[in-house]
Amino acid sequence: MPDLLGHIAFAYILCRLLYFKYPTFDSANTVLVMLGSLLPDLAKLGVIFQTFFSIHIFGYNINDYIYGLHTPFSSIFLAGLIAIFFNEKKYAFLFLLLGAFTHYALDLLLIQVGGGYFFLFPISWQIFHLDLLPPDGYLFTLFSVIVAILLYFYGKFPNTN
Repeated sequence: MPDLLGHIAFAYILCRLLYFKYPTFDSANTVLVMLGSLLPDLAKLGVIFQTFFSIHIFGYNINDYIYGLHTPFSSIFLAGLIAIFFNEKKYAFLFLLLGAFTHYALDLLLIQVGGGYFFLFPISWQIFHLDLLPPDGYLFTLFSVIVAILLYFYGKFPNTN
């Protein structure tokens, strides 16, 4: 299912398809979208922190709050922080957000065992899910990687017609 590789491949596919019509989706901006597609999964750092060490600030365990990074609000905040380091801050922010929202679109398709995702947090605690793809499946990732490779080679060789 949409794991890290699947999220990156889907972001690449989207950018390559948009590049045929809009040249602003060049290689540099495609990398920004692919990076943005990984932003929500920074919450998985919580597993590493929880496994190896625990961080306490003012008596609160930070590991308990890292999982809140997998919300659109956090992705907007992180994209803004990252965009500060670019000359074209507005465009970097928008490309990072596009990647983050492709991530959420793919996660919305997952069959949720534990309920779903809080996409409107902190505004609402409403849970969203479509229950279309199994979370342990590999076919979506395999299909995405194959299509991404085909698009890569299609873009490498110019049309001779």
